Amino acid sequence: MIWLRIAQGVLCAVEVCGLYFLLQIFFDKRWDNTCSNILWMISGAVLFGLIFYQRDQASMYSRYFMLLCIVLSGAVTMLWFQISWVKAVLVTVLYFESLYFSDIFLGFIGQALYSHDYFFEYIQFELSSKRIIVMLISRMLLCAVISLFIRHRALVSRIFSKYILIFAGFALLEYFGLYFCDRVFVPAFGLQEKIYIYFAFFPLLITFTLIIILFYIVYIEKRNEIRLVNSQNEMLEKNYHEMITLYQNRDRIFHDMKNHLSVLSMLIAEQDINKAENYISKINEPILELEHKNFTGNRIVDIILNDKLEKARAIGIHLNIKVDKLNEDKIQDIDWCAILANLLDNAIEACSRVIKKEKWIDLSIMQNDYTTFIEIKNTYEDKIKTLNNKLVSNKNDKNLHGIGMESVQNAVEKYNGIFDYGWCDDIFTINISLFY
Repeated sequence: MIWLRIAQGVLCAVEVCGLYFLLQIFFDKRWDNTCSNILWMISGAVLFGLIFYQRDQASMYSRYFMLLCIVLSGAVTMLWFQISWVKAVLVTVLYFESLYFSDIFLGFIGQALYSHDYFFEYIQFELSSKRIIVMLISRMLLCAVISLFIRHRALVSRIFSKYILIFAGFALLEYFGLYFCDRVFVPAFGLQEKIYIYFAFFPLLITFTLIIILFYIVYIEKRNEIRLVNSQNEMLEKNYHEMITLYQNRDRIFHDMKNHLSVLSMLIAEQDINKAENYISKINEPILELEHKNFTGNRIVDIILNDKLEKARAIGIHLNIKVDKLNEDKIQDIDWCAILANLLDNAIEACSRVIKKEKWIDLSIMQNDYTTFIEIKNTYEDKIKTLNNKLVSNKNDKNLHGIGMESVQNAVEKYNGIFDYGWCDDIFTINISLFY
């Protein structure tokens, strides 16, 4: 008997550790010091004690006790992690509901397969090897799911934040499922002994519904990722061709320079100074147009900045660039392209519609050993539109703009970065911090 209690205690500890491990993987702590870690362990020990006491003294599953665990865990999560109360509650609700749902589902399967007529009631109210087996399988499934989440951390985080209403709906569906199991199915065992197998179909149906929805969401996200990668590759290819064209034009001008110098020598020899000065001004114009400034020392960034500077000048926008020398190893070229090219295109687009005020864009890039800071300010006259805390395009081609902004967001998330924006006095500001 003692080994059964020990085994149950270990499985209860796995239940608590699974939740705490999941939270630490996906969310940042508010504090990270010795005192905070001690209090964090104490809260885990209290939760473990409550779960173990309930399982040891009462029953394997209790809907009311599950709600108590959700309330306590949600409160601790909001206190210790940088997370909104909505996400804190939803994460703990989904965790405990799914775990208990798995226990009940396996109990129904055991009821259908085992010859004992009261198998479910037996494991529910009696500590036995059968209960340990059910709990063990359920926690093994839990560990497998957590491992899968860790391997696809970025995708899981993005899906959870993007489709939070779907997960909230599923949490509500799971709760009603647990309610029916508790109030309808379990009492029915004593009345209809031949339909136990059908009880298992109810939680199975809800589980399969979630799996199908998740697979569809993953399919959509993977398809969007492919579109983003293709868009980024097209942008890189465009910048590459622009660079080739730039150098080809430079080579052409330098090749013609010999002829220009010969003409100038003849004009000077003839002492025709006026013609010589006019000729110099004419050959100087294409040279100035092809001037390629070395802003940062990073080839891709310099190509992007020179390209956007030329486009801004062409439509009367003053682009002021203040940048540090950049390390090419810190940020990948494709991410520079995704962030700078898209944001500067958006800023140029917004400035181009300014009529009553001066058109200008300020770009600032600073970099140290740990962080890259990017700030873009521009004048605007359009009304700023947001949806679900995300910018909404004023462009005619909103799909293209949406891909561009999503590309920016994905690049920022890749470096565990911060994307912030705001506007005041007809000046729109974007601040980005990238960490490495």
